[in-house]
Amino acid sequence: MPKFRFETTEFDQTTISVEELASSDLASPRAVERAHAALVAGAPTGLDQSGSVTRVYDEAGYLVATVNYSDVVFDNSPLRETSEPPTEEPGVMRSG
Repeated sequence: MPKFRFETTEFDQTTISVEELASSDLASPRAVERAHAALVAGAPTGLDQSGSVTRVYDEAGYLVATVNYSDVVFDNSPLRETSEPPTEEPGVMRSG
C-alpha cells in the first residue's frame, strides 16, 4: 500500500506522521478524522485548535489533501445541524 505523509501544523509547530492507505482518495477523509479527533481531545482543556491545518502528501511529495481544522469545527457545529433549510432555490434572485 502507498504511504502518505501527514503534516499537521498547530501553534507554529509541525508534526509529521506516515500512514499507509489503500489510495489517495482515502487521504482527505483520514485527515478529517485526525482533525476531528484532535479537536475532541483538546476540547476538555479549552485548547482552541481551530487554526491548525493538516496537509497530506503522497510518496512522490505531491500535495493530495489539505484540511483546515476550522472547516471541521464548523461542519460539526450544532447550529448547522438544527438550522432550517433554505426556502428558496440556490442561485435564484428575487426581483425587487
